[in-house]
Parts: sequence; C-alpha cells; structure tokens
Amino acid sequence: TERSRQDMQDYWDGDRFGFETSELKGILVADSDENPYNRHRTIELVHKGTGVRVSPEGGAMEKAGAFTIFRSYARQSWLTELRAIKPKVTRNKDGALLVWSPTISHQVKVSALFTVREPNIVDLDISVEGYTHYPDYELLLSNYVAPSLSGGLFVKKTSSTGPDYEHIEITDNPAFHGMYPFFPRDEHAAHIMTDGRGQKGRWYWRVACGRLYAFPMGLATDRNVDVVFMGRPEDVSSVGVTYSLDADTTDDNGVAMHHALYLSLFGRDMHPGDGWRTQVRLVVQTHDDDSDGLLSVFEQFINENSGLNRTFQVQPQ
Repeated sequence: TERSRQDMQDYWDGDRFGFETSELKGILVADSDENPYNRHRTIELVHKGTGVRVSPEGGAMEKAGAFTIFRSYARQSWLTELRAIKPKVTRNKDGALLVWSPTISHQVKVSALFTVREPNIVDLDISVEGYTHYPDYELLLSNYVAPSLSGGLFVKKTSSTGPDYEHIEITDNPAFHGMYPFFPRDEHAAHIMTDGRGQKGRWYWRVACGRLYAFPMGLATDRNVDVVFMGRPEDVSSVGVTYSLDADTTDDNGVAMHHALYLSLFGRDMHPGDGWRTQVRLVVQTHDDDSDGLLSVFEQFINENSGLNRTFQVQPQ
C-alpha cells in the first residue's frame, strides 16, 4: 500500500539495496564481485524491536548471507549454483529483479524478483522457463541465520488425536549426524532427494530424509525472534533444517555451523516450453509461542498469493 511505502526507508548504493521498514533493517546484495561464491544475498538483517541480528555474523556463513537461490538439480544431476553466477540486475524502488539466462550447463531461464514489504517481509517471486528436458528439476533456496537461532518445522503427526501436525526442533542425533535433515512433501519428494544429486558438483552433501512436512516452511528462533521461511505447498518439494548441537558435541562435518533453512522447489519434470512461477516469503517477527500464531503468518502468505497463475507461456527469443 502507499502507506506502507511511505513507512519504508531505502536506498541503492551500487548493487546494494539498503532497506528499513518499521520492524526490519538490512541490505539486499543484488550482485557482488567481492564474493564470487555468494554473489547475491541478504546481509546485516536486524529485527529492530529486539535488536536481534538474524542473518549470520562472522566467518563463512556471513559471506553466504540470508535468502539466496543456491543450486539447481535434475535427476541424479547437479546443474549449477545460481548464487555463484552473475545475474542481470534491474533495480526497483523496493527491491531488485535478478535474471539468469539459459546456459549450456543449465538450460533454464530463472527470474527472481526480491521485494521488501512492510512491516517485516522479504518476498521472492520466481519464474523459470525450460529449454530442455530435465526430469525431477529442482531449485534449492537457502536461508542462513545467526548461530543463536535454532531450527525447526511443522511435520505431520501419526497420532489420530488432536491436530494432524506438530512443531519439532531439529537437534543432533547419531542417526543423522553429519547429514542434512530434509522433510519431504510426499514419497516422490523423498525419493528424489536421495537420488545421488547431492554427491555431484562441488560441496557434496548427504541428505537425511525425515518425516513428511505438514506445512512448507522452516522456522528458526531464539525465543525472542522467529524467522519463518515459507513457500507454496504445490511447489515446495521438501524443507531442510540443519540440526543444532549440545554444548559438548563436536561436528567435524560442519553441518550445524550452517544454521540453515532450505526450501527445495518444484521437484518435477521440466520440458522445453514449460513456464513455472512460484512465491517464497521470509518473515522476521517477535517470538510467538503459539503454533496458531506462526501458522497465521503462513495463511496470510497463501491467501495473498492464491490468485496468481503458477504457469505461463514462454515467449520466443
């Protein structure tokens, strides 16, 4: 709304978009030659009401930042890392449009519109255009948070009493120590996450398949601030949440140090001429102990995007 726009303070400095809403302040890096592994990201993200910095600070994870389009995969295949590839950047008054053109190694055009909204939202509208056949095509989004925040999500509950979901936190366990816990939407999503795609390209990783997610969103909290990273249920194949450690536990694999929330998008066959569109939202808010309060944030996101088309016609180029 116009009132929301007036509340915001923002500026462009090179390819850095500094923003301040009534509840958040931070910097969206649309592109950066200084960090070739992480050309786009959100940094110095602070929840103003509590003063809590929710994006990583210090070390490799600060360079990785929050809210990036990370990797693209297909069946048993690693395609590329979009966060390491220079996009074409179009500046907007409330964010930026990043576009990656098709290449031989990744024959998909990806358009990512980042928009900062009052009071505490960063939205992403993603469009992909296919120019070849990729079975089980996937875009993986990452959102790294400060070490003080622990990750969790809502999963489906097997019990027949009460709600059919429960909120769980992901802590280290010998059964998946050194692995990245992911929680699929369905059996197909569970199958593709372990088809070998994670053992190709650089930075191999092994995924531990958890229970079915109940809602396509990852959560991170320090009991003062909640970070909610969400997508559309039709398009989120799985939700990833790295585990937190006990004080006496070591983690030679470095999984816990990521403090990460991941959204795996699509996970379905792409054919030449396919045009897909979806939305992802990052919300940072004062902590809410009530599950209904967290779910209301998701419901608002779904309601706001319910009328948007999920497919489009690819135009000749």
